Amino acid sequence: MHSYKNILNLGIFGHVDAGKTTLTEHILFNTENIRSVGHVDKGTSHSDLMDIEKERGISIKASTISFIWKDTLINLVDTPGHIDFSAEVERTISVIDTAILIVSAVEGIQSHTENIWKVLREKEIPSIIFINKADRVGSSIENVFASLNKEFKKSFIMINKPINEGEAKANIENVFKIDNKKLIESIAENDNELFEKYINEDKIDIPTLQKALKRSLNNNSISPVLVGISKNNIGVNELLDFTIKNRAFPKCEDHNPLAALIYKIEHDPKLGRLAGIRLFSGKIKTRDTIFNSTSQKEVKVSQIKKISPVRFEDYQELNSGEIGYLCGMQDVKIGDIIGESSLVPYNPPMNKPLLTVKVSPKLEQKYSDLANALQILGSEDPHLNFVWYKEEHELQINIMGAIQVEILESLLLNRFNIEVEISQPTVIYKETPSGKGIGTERYTMPKPCWAVVKFAIEPGERGSGIIYSSEVGVNDIHQKYQNEIEMVIPKTLEQGIKGWNVTDIKIRLIEGEDHVMHSRPGDFKLAAFMGIMRGLENCGTDILEPIIRFKISASDEFLGKVSNDIINMRGAFDTPELDNGSFVLTGRYPLASSMDYFVRLSSMTGGKAKLTNVFDGYEICPTELGEIREYKGINPLDRSKFILKWRGAIL
Repeated sequence: MHSYKNILNLGIFGHVDAGKTTLTEHILFNTENIRSVGHVDKGTSHSDLMDIEKERGISIKASTISFIWKDTLINLVDTPGHIDFSAEVERTISVIDTAILIVSAVEGIQSHTENIWKVLREKEIPSIIFINKADRVGSSIENVFASLNKEFKKSFIMINKPINEGEAKANIENVFKIDNKKLIESIAENDNELFEKYINEDKIDIPTLQKALKRSLNNNSISPVLVGISKNNIGVNELLDFTIKNRAFPKCEDHNPLAALIYKIEHDPKLGRLAGIRLFSGKIKTRDTIFNSTSQKEVKVSQIKKISPVRFEDYQELNSGEIGYLCGMQDVKIGDIIGESSLVPYNPPMNKPLLTVKVSPKLEQKYSDLANALQILGSEDPHLNFVWYKEEHELQINIMGAIQVEILESLLLNRFNIEVEISQPTVIYKETPSGKGIGTERYTMPKPCWAVVKFAIEPGERGSGIIYSSEVGVNDIHQKYQNEIEMVIPKTLEQGIKGWNVTDIKIRLIEGEDHVMHSRPGDFKLAAFMGIMRGLENCGTDILEPIIRFKISASDEFLGKVSNDIINMRGAFDTPELDNGSFVLTGRYPLASSMDYFVRLSSMTGGKAKLTNVFDGYEICPTELGEIREYKGINPLDRSKFILKWRGAIL
């Protein structure tokens, strides 16, 4: 029933409205997996599964559709194009083997296109460019191709080209011909074997050229470029056939130890909680008990599912290289590694939310329901970082941008029947020590308890995070108690004296003692909380703010105005690059002063400027321009009350 020779895990990426979902629909139709082509605008596309996606005509979540075509099992992943949902893109990139990056023939390389390309390169994913919409007025394949070479700084090879470009009757023709000297030279520059034949003037036939192209694609030295019009089903077959023919398939590692990544969590009304998984080696069968290396727990697989173009299908097993869904995995989280962790590639994060909002129900009786709903959504998207401050009766999540807020409001109403109010976004600041300080705590009363600690605290290098070390011997503090201290350090730093997460900090445990009779489990955790907070109070903290690296392209008539805007936003920029009546400006500015700059820049330039923003770390913010928050919960500096809370004497 599920017989196939090869596996292709294929991700489709691009800026919003580039045509990703339309391309997916035509691939499914051409491979005889659906009877009619769905339309994004009509809400009938097969990869947009959520009601809100159908209503809004945009993709919010990455959707994986599995089918077999030409002896190949294809796991096709259609991803969102809006940067607010880039977490879905990030998780998709962690499990695919090949990427198709769609670029509009009219708009060219857009801001999110650059972000995606950067991550594809960092993670060394072989990528194929598909220049779409060659029939639209203003289409310029030549300009887009030149931009690819200039901005992406890689070797690109044109595999086909447009006919009657910019017209309704536009079509394509293949340029992969034996007499195409430019094509041969381009491939030879990136393939030693073909280069030798070329300089020796050996005969180079089409099969030789194709083999060289395949080698170059799979070792990431070349990215092929194909042209098409996905809405007219032009170039779609050529793209899929080219990909299947030239991409090396994952090796079958069924007999190796199990190694897999949980990359997605979904909640289905009938099947319950589903864990999306990619196997890098080994296999999983229904009713297998597998080991979660992240949580160090065994979990049992009750069912294995895949999504066909129309429904979930049962599978008895998943093999090495496959993507599927596991049922019965109640406690697994996105990012958990199943089996041998060393065999799963490391995937650094692509983007992180830099804004936070408060979410409140319009009806107070829906408060608990809202908290449960946000916990579910938080399991599906860990970037939300849902926090429930029960003492303050406050529900808080992190977001990427304004579009995500609109989607969350609709999602909570349509999926959970909860009307909500979401506050204006606040920048997520952080804290770091201003200087050196000492924090001590003697927790010896009321008995039974005994934990004495002394911490030396100082600033760390920017971007270093938390560095902890102990200079205390096990004769003074037993190792099991020292383990308690180290375990609780990240928790103690979730809120500093100004209410923000503390980072770029060095903490040394320099003195302490336990008691053979009175020390109890948890005593040193409590002492660490109070001692470190007192140390932060003694050394003081600076507020850190997120900094954005930008790139702005526009007509040179706007250079002076843009430069002034950046200075007024407390930003700085490099020497402008001037070229043929336009400029490119790169630099850095704080997020807090630039959140609405995309709208202002678009208005100023009539929508013709291009702005790309990438998070570039945290830097010290002038105190008067930052934001100080109240401590959520009971502050460890309120020693008596904090101890009573810890011991359960007060709620």
